[in-house]
Amino acid sequence: MSKPASRDLADLTDEELDRYILTRLEIVGVDLSVLPENDESAPADRIRVLRSARSFLRSTVPAIAELRIQPEDALPALFPTALLRPEGRDPDAR
Repeated sequence: MSKPASRDLADLTDEELDRYILTRLEIVGVDLSVLPENDESAPADRIRVLRSARSFLRSTVPAIAELRIQPEDALPALFPTALLRPEGRDPDAR
């Protein structure tokens, strides 16, 4: 069975990307239909949410996908000092 050809997000039309976004949101239980379609006085509306999501997907996701971590790179950690172990000490000792 052949694998379907993948397309870059940048190649998708706004309509195709909107369908993708709405499908993904529906899968996780987010319903944008409760928002007004287009209301500048509202904190959020469907047009602005979809525009923002399209922008995010077209710019940020490709950058994340291109990220390559080298084995010698220090990975980000919330508390990096907790990863440091004094020489000679058993890391499992309490």
